[in-house]
Amino acid sequence: MREGINMKNCLKIIGIILIILIVIFAIHTIRNYVIITNLQNKIGTYINSDNYFIENSTKQGDAISTNLKCYKKGNKQVTFLDTISNDKKTLVSAYSNGEKKTVYTETDGLKEVNTNINEISTVSLHNYLETDNNWQTFINGISANVKSTTVNGKDCYLIKGFMSSTASASKDIEVYVEKDTGLLLKVVDGDSTTESSYEFNNVDDSIFVEPDVSQYTVKE
Repeated sequence: MREGINMKNCLKIIGIILIILIVIFAIHTIRNYVIITNLQNKIGTYINSDNYFIENSTKQGDAISTNLKCYKKGNKQVTFLDTISNDKKTLVSAYSNGEKKTVYTETDGLKEVNTNINEISTVSLHNYLETDNNWQTFINGISANVKSTTVNGKDCYLIKGFMSSTASASKDIEVYVEKDTGLLLKVVDGDSTTESSYEFNNVDDSIFVEPDVSQYTVKE
C-alpha cells in the first residue's frame, strides 16, 4: 500500500516537473517569436530605401582592421573600403552611376584606376532575421537565445542561434539588433567584431564626385 502511494507521488512530481518544463518552453518560444517578428516588421521599413549611408567597422584580432562606408542615392552609389593589414594600408573607392563603374585603389603611394569593371560589390541593408514565413520564424525561434542589452548607448537585443534565410545559425556568433529599428548594430564572430551605423535620406550628391583620374595609373 505504502509503495503504491509513493509511486503515485513520484508520478505526480514527474508530471508537475514536465508541465513546468512545457510552460517554460512555450514562454521561451512565444517570446522569441514575438520579439523577432517585431524586429522583422521594423527593418522592413528600411529595406527598400534608395537613399542611405552605411558604415561597417571591422576588427579581426590585432592584425587586420577595415572601415567600409557605402553611400547610395537612387542609381548612384559609392563605396570606400579602408583596410589596414599588418601595417599595410589600402584604400579602395568604387563608384557607380548605374551605367559607368570605376574603381580607384591606393596602396603604399601607388594609385591605380580600373574602368573595366562589370560588377561592384556594395553594402546593402541586411535583415539578419529574415525568414520565408511566420512558421519558419516560430520554429527557428525555438533554438534562439534572445536577451536585452545595449550597444553604444542604444537599446538592442543580443541574438544567438537563430537560423535565418540570409545567415546561418551558430551558438558562438553574437548578433546585436537595435530594438527601435531592427537594424544590425554589431556582430561578434570569434576574434572578428563588426559594428555598423546608418543614416537615411541624408546623402548629398557631392559624395559621388570622382577623384582626378589623371592622378592615377590606368589598370589594364
